[in-house]
Amino acid sequence: MNETDRGQTRGGLRSDQFSGLMLLALALYVGWENRAYPLGSLQEPGPGYMPLLLVIFLGAMGLLIALWGIKSAPLASMKWTEATRAVVILVACAVATFALERIGYRITMIALLIFFLGALERKRPLPVALVSVGFSFASFYVIGDLLHVPLPRSPWGF
Repeated sequence: MNETDRGQTRGGLRSDQFSGLMLLALALYVGWENRAYPLGSLQEPGPGYMPLLLVIFLGAMGLLIALWGIKSAPLASMKWTEATRAVVILVACAVATFALERIGYRITMIALLIFFLGALERKRPLPVALVSVGFSFASFYVIGDLLHVPLPRSPWGF
């Protein structure tokens, strides 16, 4: 049985190869941007040390996925049935990015989670409200209060 009989086509980029190459490209980009931060030393690591380690790991995993992805489905044969949903999620995240400084972390997270869980996932209203408010306040407490990472507050101090 030849390759064509098994449903595989010759040549062309495979889906896993494409994914691995995208991870590798992301690693290269982040590594390039990480140049702005000092690495420090092994005894005294600087702010660029951990991102560099993550970039090396991400790049290695992307390369491995690309190399081992030769048996995956051809990229051209993939159906993009969830493309619209992905674009909606991406746009919602972009809107949340711009809203974060203007209306604060908690209100932005509540609105984003209500949109994701209520509108996109069509979950029941009470669990959506409880999860959205609970996650917003709990994550603000952990990140803002316990870890002392400054998060944007709304103009009303909320």
